[in-house]
Amino acid sequence: MNVAMITTMAILPTITGLLTILLLCLTATQGQESEEGGEDHQITWGRPNTNTAYFDDDTPTNVTAVVGQKATLPCQVINLDKRDVSWIRQRDLHILTVGIFTYTSDDRFKVYHPEESDEWFLEINPVTFRDAGVYECQVSTSPKVFLPVLLTVEVQQAKINGPKEVYIQSGSTIKLTCIVNTHSENVGAVTWFRDSNELDYDSPRGGVSIEIEKTPTRTTSKLFLTRAMKGDSGNYTCAPQFADAASVLVHVVNGEESAAVHTAGSAALVSSWLVVTSCLLLLLMQARRPS
Repeated sequence: MNVAMITTMAILPTITGLLTILLLCLTATQGQESEEGGEDHQITWGRPNTNTAYFDDDTPTNVTAVVGQKATLPCQVINLDKRDVSWIRQRDLHILTVGIFTYTSDDRFKVYHPEESDEWFLEINPVTFRDAGVYECQVSTSPKVFLPVLLTVEVQQAKINGPKEVYIQSGSTIKLTCIVNTHSENVGAVTWFRDSNELDYDSPRGGVSIEIEKTPTRTTSKLFLTRAMKGDSGNYTCAPQFADAASVLVHVVNGEESAAVHTAGSAALVSSWLVVTSCLLLLLMQARRPS
């Protein structure tokens, strides 16, 4: 075996490894391009001239809506003339609207076309999770031009700060804070319930009030019940109109019961520590036993 063969055999694994790495990199790059391509739907815009209808290139092609609210999909067509604008649901190729007319039995769908405008909005009200997907705005040119719009549907979730179960001293104030993070400024009315009963802020009990704070990304509702009594115990639910509800279990206890709760918690903690300590002692004894 000559020196050239030995050298070739020595570097062969290195070359093979480099080729393998290069192949993996190319594959990953192609996969990434494929995934990115899946997000960008092909658009036939048409050409901006006096004879051909075309889409305004500032038209958004990605729309996010919230379950229970209205979704509005935009389509602005320039130089439409006497041609028709249609909206089609891509997943089943169902024709939803043609011009100003609706061709579906689902009355949540309709087209909104402001008079003397170039805009043809598809409205879905209220929107559901099943409505998510791609919708095409088409113009009856030859060949047809079409604009796909991706609709993403999300759900708003309410959250009550703190643990799921709280103990309140009798005579003190119950304070519960409910937060809804949202893409929409409107989560609808926020209603509070104790068990299955809506809280009445004008009830003879008195001392029941709420504070509402709204920002573009968050709605906060604070519930206050002063002079808490045994009858105020129960499951409290924060229920926004357009968001999933959140609940917390409230126990109103007097001094003796509160002490009992703390004592029980301390006893459980001591018991847990005893178990852990016993296990550690057994392990040490086992380790010191002669083999």
